[in-house]
Amino acid sequence: MRRGAGHFQQRSVPLPVNRLRQLVHGFCLPFHLLRTLWEDRALRRRYLAVGVLQVVAIVGLAVAFTGSGKEFVESVGPEEWTEQHQEEVQREVAEAQEQAQAAVEEAEARMKRARQLQKAAESAAVLAGLAGADQEKVRAAVEQALKEAQAAEESRRAARDAAKAVATKAEGVERKRTVHWAVYWAALLSSLQIAQWIVIALSRDFHTELEREVSLRSGLAPEDEPLTPRIRLDLPWLRRKMKQRWRGLVVWGFGAVVLWAVTLFLPARDALLSVLMFVWVAWWFVVFTAGKSALAWQEQNPREPWFLRGWNRLTSILPPLGIYGSLWTNSTREVFSPAASVERRPWSLVGLAVARALSALPLVKCFLRPLIPVAAAHLLAAGEPVQGEGSPR
Repeated sequence: MRRGAGHFQQRSVPLPVNRLRQLVHGFCLPFHLLRTLWEDRALRRRYLAVGVLQVVAIVGLAVAFTGSGKEFVESVGPEEWTEQHQEEVQREVAEAQEQAQAAVEEAEARMKRARQLQKAAESAAVLAGLAGADQEKVRAAVEQALKEAQAAEESRRAARDAAKAVATKAEGVERKRTVHWAVYWAALLSSLQIAQWIVIALSRDFHTELEREVSLRSGLAPEDEPLTPRIRLDLPWLRRKMKQRWRGLVVWGFGAVVLWAVTLFLPARDALLSVLMFVWVAWWFVVFTAGKSALAWQEQNPREPWFLRGWNRLTSILPPLGIYGSLWTNSTREVFSPAASVERRPWSLVGLAVARALSALPLVKCFLRPLIPVAAAHLLAAGEPVQGEGSPR
């Protein structure tokens, strides 16, 4: 991998040929770029300062958001969410469990005595019959012993039912505690993600500057002009991001409809549809990972992606499907170029997408985000030059 990563340090070093090595190379490339950044002391200090300050701001906002979210959830049943209430319920459940256990033990002992009495009464009845005693008195004694045995059995059943009810209540208390912690951690993670998006949106200029510096130090022409970074909300960038999100939702939705229809009557449909949806989402995640670099959008006449080529072959057999194919093609045309880039270099870009997925972890994105576009640019520029490229987006 050190040899493979040397392509941006000395251009005579070829990229890995083996698919597994390409995948590992794509995954490791951002960290090789980090090593290049780390060698410059001033750039290293700037990188750490930006990342650490962003982390501090994110954590501060997240704490505020988490408190608000927790208060909102607890407002649904405030008396049920407090620690004091849960401790009181636990004490009550523990006492009820002790009482139920004692009742069961007492009922078991009573039942044991009743059975012994019943056996003794039956034996006495036999002896009394042999001795010629009054049969009515003997029968009454036996019936009394049977009634006591039945009462003991009913008492034991009632004690066991009470113990089961207490155990069910204890399980409910434990589930509620689990839900409480799950809600808390979900609120914390959601708050971290929201705060992270806000902080990065306001301070993205600093990441852009780092991307440019890393590009220059790794022998790649930077894609951004020099700028003086500052805290601001870049409205054109925000509109562009919203447009990209909508475009990604549309191109995903057309394929999702097809997968849903294809698996409609297949066995084990739910599992199969889940796997296919995951693969479909993963494909587009790789495509938009490549799209982090402007090089992925420069091909002027890219061919249709593999799924549209397959759909068109199916349309030649079933012409009525052509209408949906036309809509699908028109909605996907804007991303033909990055999709074609992924088809030419799939394994290395898949590895890079795995590295980019790490930024889904809270706070990791602050340190990994400036490296992903540069790594994508290196992977796209490493192969054969693309014919008919236009200007960067």
